Amino acid sequence: MSAADQLVLWHGRTAPQVLEEPARTRSVVLLAACLHDRAAAMDLDGAMVAEVQLGRAADVLERYPLSALEACRTAPAAEGSDIVDELLGDYGTDRFDRVRQVVRQTLAHHRADGGPVVRIADRRPALRDAGAPLDMDY
Repeated sequence: MSAADQLVLWHGRTAPQVLEEPARTRSVVLLAACLHDRAAAMDLDGAMVAEVQLGRAADVLERYPLSALEACRTAPAAEGSDIVDELLGDYGTDRFDRVRQVVRQTLAHHRADGGPVVRIADRRPALRDAGAPLDMDY
């Protein structure tokens, strides 16, 4: 969740509308679900999650975001499960598509800046240079 938040914040520097609520929170949760899907598939946890390639998360976003969200349903409310439920309820609607588009743009922006196979860990210098509060443990 923390990495997704930092990635969205960085993108929001050039797309401030992304940082408006509820778009920001919903986008962070959807991106986190996509990143979690890839981390789980690679059997990564903790700091090793930073090895996830953003292009792989983009594939999840396009191909099976519903499954990625469903896998996160058991998270505590403090970690976004209430937002997961909202997103699941909105799946197939314009409201969901708007959130998906924000995440799509966020990932595209990072990949354009860091390269097509950029990992979460590779984005740390850009996030630090942008003055983002780096509370990510990687």
